[in-house]
Amino acid sequence: MEKRKSFFGNYKYCEGCHQLLEADYEFDMCPTCIEQEVFKQVREYIRNNDVTEYEVAERFELPIERVKGWIREGRIQYQDKPGQKALGQRCARCGDLILQGDFCPKCLKYLRAPKGTVAYNPLSDEESKMRYLNDKQD
Repeated sequence: MEKRKSFFGNYKYCEGCHQLLEADYEFDMCPTCIEQEVFKQVREYIRNNDVTEYEVAERFELPIERVKGWIREGRIQYQDKPGQKALGQRCARCGDLILQGDFCPKCLKYLRAPKGTVAYNPLSDEESKMRYLNDKQD
């Protein structure tokens, strides 16, 4: 007769969150906890070193898209150094260099503004007056 394993004998628990895992799962932590642990290590590494996203990806053997994803999500950002331009990230709307996310602060403000509102035009009084498009008067 075949010996049956008990239900609880076929599982183990994640060391981070104590989520139930299969006994033959190769890691001691669930994928979510592994991601959080890697992110903590990356964040600490960035704080202690002046690095680019490519150096982070190489150091931790991560796909560059994962590091750039953390930048887009705002979880990490480029260092704002006076006189030095940020590398890599550009605003998805206007193309300006940005430190984090997908949009620069100016475009975010524009995109979040209520639709149908009129923006203030900072032109001088003379430049903002109405005029004819051509000089010919009928």
